[in-house]
Amino acid sequence: MLDASILASLRCFDVAARLLSFTAAAQQLHLTQSAVSQQMRQLEQRLGYPLFVRQHRRLQLTAQGQALYRSVSTALQDIDSTLQQLARQDSVLHISCAPSFALDWLMPRLSAFQQQYPAIPVRLRAEFQRMNRQDMLAAGVDVSIRYDPDEMADLPGIPLLDEVLLPVASPALLAAQPALATANSLTRLHDSAAWDGAPPFAEWDCWQQGAAAEFRFAPGAWQEREYNLASLSLAAACQGQGVAMARAAQVLELLQQGRLQQVYPATVAAPARYVLRSLRPEDRRVQLFCQWLQQQCQQFVRQRQQLLGV
Repeated sequence: MLDASILASLRCFDVAARLLSFTAAAQQLHLTQSAVSQQMRQLEQRLGYPLFVRQHRRLQLTAQGQALYRSVSTALQDIDSTLQQLARQDSVLHISCAPSFALDWLMPRLSAFQQQYPAIPVRLRAEFQRMNRQDMLAAGVDVSIRYDPDEMADLPGIPLLDEVLLPVASPALLAAQPALATANSLTRLHDSAAWDGAPPFAEWDCWQQGAAAEFRFAPGAWQEREYNLASLSLAAACQGQGVAMARAAQVLELLQQGRLQQVYPATVAAPARYVLRSLRPEDRRVQLFCQWLQQQCQQFVRQRQQLLGV
């Protein structure tokens, strides 16, 4: 029964039933009004019952028409969704990610994702700005990952990873300056904008407020040096240029390698966390990437617990 002609008629019926107008359906389908009307008459003759009640300048669905519309509409939506997913299956997955997290945490792990899913090529873009639904549509972004304290009302997020903050410095600097809290010649390194719209010293201030009194640095005793990337402040710390306020996700390997050390054994919960957002969470590529990324985050939290106790 479902030959090519009736499938075309059902597509036409779906539009006409949704709009309840042969004229409007004709405009959407780029047909004439008479062509749509004729298709509906032929469909009704083939089925053996009326689908529309034709009134002056308006249409109504019969009981049979309503039942058929519900079924046809659902089926066509499922077909369209499947076709879109299949079309995107081998296309590039575009990921927009906060720069330092992309550079220090995500990028080194992406090769594992590509090995596991070689049919899903990935394009990683490092970007600062927050992205709402319209921004992602305009930029063609499939997945956005941001270090952000806020929830976006028009695009719910999936929490990936809570952060903790800790001051770090190179072993050579710590050996040369054992009493950092009272030193007047040292430099405090920091990210000038921890997230889009963050106030200056947001992470330093958070750590200072949350750390126990005996672990806080003496106020006003430090020179300041700021960077527009947390990765740059950590690179400067590795070179012995000062003390950086670090996020655990970016610094754990540096601590394990001995390139940096905690200045004090005090970690404080960060005011922001890493959140993933997607326009199409039902997209199979997005689902696979999100599942893989959540597993990576869980593994990292276990490593962090072993090394830092948090």
